[in-house]
Amino acid sequence: MSMKPLAKIKILFSSFSIKLFAWFWFIAIVSIFSTRFISHQLSSDTYNSVVSQAPQQNELRQLQNAAKRIERSKITNLDELLQTKRERFIKPPFNLWFKNIDNNSIVTSFFQLRSKHQQTLTRYINEQTFEQTITSIFSHTRLVGPVLIKINKQSYQLFISRKQHKRNFGQLVHDLPSWARVVIPVLISFILCLLLARSFSKPIATIKKAATELGQGNLATRVKGITQRNDELGQLANSFNQMAEQLQQNQSAQQRLLGDVSHELRSPMTRLQMALGLAQQESTTKSAREKYLQRCQLEIDRLNQMIEEALVLSRLENTLQTIEKKHFNLTALVQKTILEEQFIAEKKSITITLDTTGIVECLGDYTLLFSAISNVVTNAVKYSPENSTVKVALSVNKQLISLVVSDNGIGVPPQSLTELFTPFYRVNLARDRNSGGTGLGLAIAKQAIMAHQGNIFAKNNEIKGLSVTIQLPL
Repeated sequence: MSMKPLAKIKILFSSFSIKLFAWFWFIAIVSIFSTRFISHQLSSDTYNSVVSQAPQQNELRQLQNAAKRIERSKITNLDELLQTKRERFIKPPFNLWFKNIDNNSIVTSFFQLRSKHQQTLTRYINEQTFEQTITSIFSHTRLVGPVLIKINKQSYQLFISRKQHKRNFGQLVHDLPSWARVVIPVLISFILCLLLARSFSKPIATIKKAATELGQGNLATRVKGITQRNDELGQLANSFNQMAEQLQQNQSAQQRLLGDVSHELRSPMTRLQMALGLAQQESTTKSAREKYLQRCQLEIDRLNQMIEEALVLSRLENTLQTIEKKHFNLTALVQKTILEEQFIAEKKSITITLDTTGIVECLGDYTLLFSAISNVVTNAVKYSPENSTVKVALSVNKQLISLVVSDNGIGVPPQSLTELFTPFYRVNLARDRNSGGTGLGLAIAKQAIMAHQGNIFAKNNEIKGLSVTIQLPL
């Protein structure tokens, strides 16, 4: 069913672009008409644009010669003079103006002069009092006068005028009709406001289109063409692209995690099936069956551990998860972690030491930080040789809490340092599946630290071993 025209018009005028354009144009029109009204009122009372100066020699000579010719012509009245050819008294392009001293009436023998210019000069001559001969320069005309003459005993002030040939932009505008002087600014304001409104509405429409595509599941969509802008719309486009990038990374991480979990589950499941198959054979002895069942229990424990850690990692990677932050003694937490890990370390005759300057208070989630630190220490113990030492150093520097866990293992290749915190990542030789780990410990630690706006990274020691550093805001 097609939309009704009224509904279409309503939707059109409710758009941001139309509203923005309408308000800009309305303000521009109001400004134009207000300025026009005020300037008209001022121009009707004053002649600020008229420049007065001493007449040029040729203009003064033309005026004096015209006065002499008129007085010598023995004309009896002004009407008779106006019916006489102008060239008898003055040559073109000059025009004659007469002001009756008794009644201030103005008469002109105008030639090639627009009516509005005639009205302007008539009003000017009528309203001004002239004490001497001057040249009055208008945008369109040069008026010279007056000189006193008498026609049949009637006194007149004589003026001459000629067209102003030197034109400028202001004079051209002044010569336009009144309707054109209003329509042109309105048209210019229409175009400028339209361009201004479009410069605002087009980026918003682009962002809206990208948001619609993102909402439809296209996480690869990005806002293009306006990210180079330095205004708020450019910042909004960059923020949108960052959000889309983060969503795409989260989705990729979830898909990768799902694929890695599926891949990692195959090995223990295969070993579990083989152990069950061997245990179910009739030829299997009782002692061998118990061995196979113990192997099944081991694989089940590994599966449980892997699933539990995968769920923890998935929850931590969920950006919607909130953490409960409380003040607690971080030094005591580290000491508790070391005490629990020392029990495992004793099997390899490994000693865990703590170096700290005192009690360090921290604001964060106790459980998450305990899990993160425990995973890092466990990883150090697991890959340290027997009869070695794992060093834990806790310090505070420049509003930053730093926890460094160092082992004496063989370290990792430099290109693998950034990959250690990727789920299920293992370095060949030192960190393979024979170690019994799931490959999720450091990934969980990274997500827990990131949830606290902290940082975690690894680097090889100068002599041997690996150091993992956790940094938290104080």
